Amino acid sequence: MTPVQEAPQAGRLPLCADLSRQAGEDPVGTAPHWAEVTVLELAVPVWAQLRTPDRWTAAQQAVFERLRHKVEASGAGFGLLMSAPDTPDQPLRVRHYTRTGRRFVRRDYQADLPQSEWAQGLQDTLIDPDRLKAWQPLESGEGPDIHVCTHGSVDAACGKYGVPVYQALRAEGLRSWRTGHFGGHRFAATAVELPTGLVWAHLSPQLALKVARREVAPGEIRAHLRGNAALPPLAQVLDRELLVQHGWDWLNASRHAEISGTEVTLTYSWAGERGTVRARIEEVRRLDVAGSSHKPNPVNVAQYGVMDVHHTRLSY
Repeated sequence: MTPVQEAPQAGRLPLCADLSRQAGEDPVGTAPHWAEVTVLELAVPVWAQLRTPDRWTAAQQAVFERLRHKVEASGAGFGLLMSAPDTPDQPLRVRHYTRTGRRFVRRDYQADLPQSEWAQGLQDTLIDPDRLKAWQPLESGEGPDIHVCTHGSVDAACGKYGVPVYQALRAEGLRSWRTGHFGGHRFAATAVELPTGLVWAHLSPQLALKVARREVAPGEIRAHLRGNAALPPLAQVLDRELLVQHGWDWLNASRHAEISGTEVTLTYSWAGERGTVRARIEEVRRLDVAGSSHKPNPVNVAQYGVMDVHHTRLSY
C-alpha cells in the first residue's frame, strides 16, 4: 500500500520520496557497502551532536580522523547508525555487527559511560576492538533488527513515512529501532535489516510487516530493495536477481563478489552446492530525481539492468 501523498503547501518543496515513487525510480544498487556496522544507542537529542562536527571535542575529532584513515587504508566501508534506546538515560550501549560471507553477526556491549561518550563506542568497535573486552557483554536476543530512518530533522520524508513504519513494527512485537539518518531519504520509509544486510525502500507499515515476516515473495517486492550492504553496489543488482529467482532461502548462501568494470562475478556456496554467477551490470537509463525534500536541485541517478548471465556450478 502506498502512503497517501499530500499536496505540498505553497512555498514548500514536495517530499523527495514522493517524487522518487512518481518517477518510478528503481532503488537497487543504492545500499551502502559495509564490512561492519556499529549501532550507537543514543537518545534522539544526542543525534544532533554526533551529526554536527563543529560541536565535536578534540577527542571526538581524533576518533573520526582515525576512522577516516582506516577506511582509506582498507577500502572497506564502516556503517554508523544511531538508534533511540528504550530507556533514554541508559548507559552507553553499542550493537556491533561484523560481516561474514553469509550475513552480519551481532554482538552487544554496554560501558560504564554516559551516552555523551559516544566517540568511545566508535573507538572501541571500529578502531580498537580489543578494547571491547573491558565492556560488559549483553544478550543479543533473537530475530532480525530493522533499523528504520525516522530522522525528520534531516529530511521531512523520513519523519512522515519512517515513523509510522517503526511504530507498526514495534506494535507487532518485532525488533524495530527508531534510527538516525543513514542515507537515501528519497527512499523513505527506508530501513536497514540486520543481520541479513538488506536495505529497503519505500516501505509502508503494511509492507514492512510482510517483509519482516517473509509473508511476501521477493519477486513481488523487488522494486523496494535497495540492495544488500554486504556487497558492493553493482553486485547488489545481480544479487537481487538471484534473490528473486531463488526466494528467501538465497539469504542463507555464503557469497563473495568481484567487480571488473561492469562485469560482476558472484561466487557462492549454498544448499550443498558451489558455483559462480557472472553477469554484466549496465546502465539502462538515467533519471533526474529530487535528492532532498529541502533543496530544489535534482540529482542524476543511474538505473541498472542485468545482462548476459552465466551460471557455472562447481563440485566440492
